[in-house]
Amino acid sequence: MASAKKEEKEKSKHPFRDNIEVVVFAIVMAMGLKVFAVEAYQIPTGSMQPTLMGTPLLDPVTKTTNGGLHDRVLVDKISYWFRDPVRWEVVVFRYPLLAHNNYVKRLIGMPGEELWIESGDIYARPLDSADDWTILRKPWNVQKHIWKHVLPSVGDDLTKWPSWRPTGNVRHDQDGTMAFLGQATLEYGGSIRDNYLHGYPDEIYFRMPNPATQSSKKVSDLRMQFALTSEHAKSDFRCEMELGVFDLAFAAHADGTYTLELPDGTRFEDKADFSSTVDIDLAFWDHTVRLALNGEEVLYRELNLDAAKINRNGLRFHADDAGWNLGPATVQRDIHYLPPRGNTAPLFQIPEGNYFMMGDNTQNSLDSRDWSSETLEFDPPLKGVTKLRGDRMNGGSDSMFNNPRWNRDRSVMTFRDEFGGLYNFTDEELKNAEHLISAAGLVPRNYVLGRAIAVFLPVPPFAPVVRMGLVH
Repeated sequence: MASAKKEEKEKSKHPFRDNIEVVVFAIVMAMGLKVFAVEAYQIPTGSMQPTLMGTPLLDPVTKTTNGGLHDRVLVDKISYWFRDPVRWEVVVFRYPLLAHNNYVKRLIGMPGEELWIESGDIYARPLDSADDWTILRKPWNVQKHIWKHVLPSVGDDLTKWPSWRPTGNVRHDQDGTMAFLGQATLEYGGSIRDNYLHGYPDEIYFRMPNPATQSSKKVSDLRMQFALTSEHAKSDFRCEMELGVFDLAFAAHADGTYTLELPDGTRFEDKADFSSTVDIDLAFWDHTVRLALNGEEVLYRELNLDAAKINRNGLRFHADDAGWNLGPATVQRDIHYLPPRGNTAPLFQIPEGNYFMMGDNTQNSLDSRDWSSETLEFDPPLKGVTKLRGDRMNGGSDSMFNNPRWNRDRSVMTFRDEFGGLYNFTDEELKNAEHLISAAGLVPRNYVLGRAIAVFLPVPPFAPVVRMGLVH
């Protein structure tokens, strides 16, 4: 008969060694996750702002630099083992002209394409073809996260309608409602431009250093949200958006219908009960129109429009007669993509196996538009070197990062190659060297490391705003 008494588990004779093994195993697992699965990165610069923050901040009293805001992001390094990157994803990759530096940008151009930047939008066609250009459209699941807030401006009271000009018979109520008591127009008194600070959270807006560059270009891709109510209205109410050469108008009718007049000359009509408040969300971006009423999408249409210069924009509301109440309006804008800084043609060819990357903050992003390489060729070889290639980085904010870099009397040049190696040459040694400068804005597939998926830091009290959420 077997004994009922349980055998006691033998205690380890080497507890210290067991603990060491557990720690070593944990470290190996963590390193494995970092190399093969998920890694955390800190955002150092403002090239992806405000999608990803990397900026110094000013002390609110002294207006001198006092710390900064630098997002920490988690990067998925597994997905791209099983699939190729997808356009509009936020990608981490090795900078092709200094391979030990990692950059984060949005993927814009795909292999086998020719790219064209025009009037804030991006167009593409197959490489080496004479096909018509097709505008690249950001899908709504991306677009809805990257609108930049414009109106009301930071610090302004939404209910006061700052910078809006009423004419005609309209009453401004204390809660911000504009009551149209007869024929009247409410018009925004300025133009929406590519302002560097659009989209920044209120908590840091006034702590941002003055940007080195400011784009003053008018923009055409706008989103407007407002509330509309009918009190026995007997006439039409219109919301009109001038978008470059395109016009978009929403008209509410007294019979409980509405009409949307699209930039391509077509119309969309449907019913809505304006006797109760209707929240209207009207957006135009990348030649796409979206209309939502009370949070429900009722129209999503991609338009066949030609590229056009942006010569104007404007926003206005108009009532033909009494009976319409308009709630405070908010306005947002899309990313306005800028051409290269050097006045070079905004055309780019992307051969197979390569990608084209741009920052969301194109005013302050060194990306595929502007990367250029410098190559030194020596014949005969000098110091055992025949050819060196590195990035051409002159006049940046950090002079120590310039490449090539000369000493004070320009007698010795330091050249950094694409792998981070440093080489010193005298001006005499360089007399027989050939200097080749060329555009180098492409990221090879094998330099793509992963996809940014989430911001997990910083949070108060380590930052003035909460920076947590998914990256879109």
